[in-house]
Amino acid sequence: MVAATRNEDCICEVSIGTEPRVLTVRVPVSIPTSVCPVELAHRLIQHHNLPIYLHNELSEKLKIAIQDKTEEHYRQQDKRVIQSLQEGKINIKDVAAAWANKYAQVNKRQEDEGCENEMLATMYHSLVHSPAAANLIGLEHSFSNAMSSLVSQREHALKEISERQTREMSETVSAVGVHFTDDDVNNLAARHLEDSQLMEVQWDSTISVLKEDQERDFKNFVMESFAGREITTPVTPKDFILGSDTVMTEATEPTQEESFTIHLGAQMKQMHNLRLLSADVLQLCKYQSHDASAIPPQRIQTSMSLYSHNLNGLVLLVDDRINTYTGIKREFGRVCGRTTELHFPDLEDQLEATRDLVPQVVQWRRDHPPPQYDCDEEAAPPPPVPQHLKAGDFYITRHSNLADVHVVFHMIVDDSLRSGDINSRHPVILGLRNVLKIACLGDITTLTIPLLLTNSMSEEMTMSWCQKRAELVYKCIKGFMMEMASWGGAEMKNMQFLVPKGISEDLFQHLAAMLPNIFRVSNPLVVKSS
Repeated sequence: MVAATRNEDCICEVSIGTEPRVLTVRVPVSIPTSVCPVELAHRLIQHHNLPIYLHNELSEKLKIAIQDKTEEHYRQQDKRVIQSLQEGKINIKDVAAAWANKYAQVNKRQEDEGCENEMLATMYHSLVHSPAAANLIGLEHSFSNAMSSLVSQREHALKEISERQTREMSETVSAVGVHFTDDDVNNLAARHLEDSQLMEVQWDSTISVLKEDQERDFKNFVMESFAGREITTPVTPKDFILGSDTVMTEATEPTQEESFTIHLGAQMKQMHNLRLLSADVLQLCKYQSHDASAIPPQRIQTSMSLYSHNLNGLVLLVDDRINTYTGIKREFGRVCGRTTELHFPDLEDQLEATRDLVPQVVQWRRDHPPPQYDCDEEAAPPPPVPQHLKAGDFYITRHSNLADVHVVFHMIVDDSLRSGDINSRHPVILGLRNVLKIACLGDITTLTIPLLLTNSMSEEMTMSWCQKRAELVYKCIKGFMMEMASWGGAEMKNMQFLVPKGISEDLFQHLAAMLPNIFRVSNPLVVKSS
């Protein structure tokens, strides 16, 4: 390389807290450093007995301070290298050779990692279609039981401490002026926050350890099984085994559904299966069984089709914030978190990668504005490009730990969908067309979409409103499916239209009756012989 990187000792100084109580922390750090700011902040809080609720602020400011010191270190190093180059102390050919060698090493490492992932996928697909499938799926199920049990224990512990703290706070507030003061209430609130955060950190650490152990054991099991060695199935720790009276999986809920077979196409007609289903959208993601010890059939089906040309997709309506903090996104994150993701990155890692791509999307839209065909000079200028994803955009996550879903299309929606006046040019309708196109190109042959473009019913969604919305979506999807022949890729074999759970039976029957009138339903031809 051009020059060796030398570590330099420096002092990082950060201030945390709010007036009038501001704490200044000075810590020696060797730059460049591999120390994690979160871990360093935790050690400082323990060593100096600081309040635990300052951990996030301290770690964030330490991160910024270390980044500033590191940038300054490299700036000074670059100046020394440039000066040496100007003085003729460095041979440019040696520098070029060093960089070429380093680039080749990085390239080889990336290729090796990609090959390893592809090899693991190939081995898994081969095993799951062999006599070893029973052991492999049984191992996945045991891992799922262990993780779900641990998550349930975490939720129960957090619920208990929340209820206890609520009682303590209520008793303290009711006695203010008699036995306690306002300062006592503030101190109690600070202690409650510290205790809650400490418990969450402890549980998250325990879950993370179990997840890493399961990922390692699963990888070793697949590789050793494929090699034909005599293997021992990893044993789930006793602390994580479910009790005999615990039911981990969701019980099957009654649903309303109707199925149809249709033929679409101008010349070469293709056969498709249509299904109208009334259910909670997350019900499709949960394993449904009354017996936690038995392997759900959905798990077998999901595993066998995981690396195939027949994948299942789901359109999930979300807002423009890419996280799992509120609403249906939070519930979806909880469903994903109850089972270790053994094949793809965790949901949070996939969302983080999506958030990193949003600035590139925004910049591309700025560089490629839509064409303006209006010649009127007094026409209003185009609206500014938003800093985030807009209605009709969607991002994709991959999953191997959900019941009937491999790919989730997170579709951005807004309040305009509450209106009954939307048409086929609405951004979300056009977004569904893009979803179908990606599904065809990505071997997704079963797709579930929300028929009414909503996750739940509200007061303004009357019978006429629902029929009008359903007719629009039916007709648009029919047109998109007829276009699929020109897109290439896989054929959409199964299209599921999902309506919110709890819809009236009368409305459901109206929506079901509309479907064969809009699509061409296959009816048998009865010929009577004389």
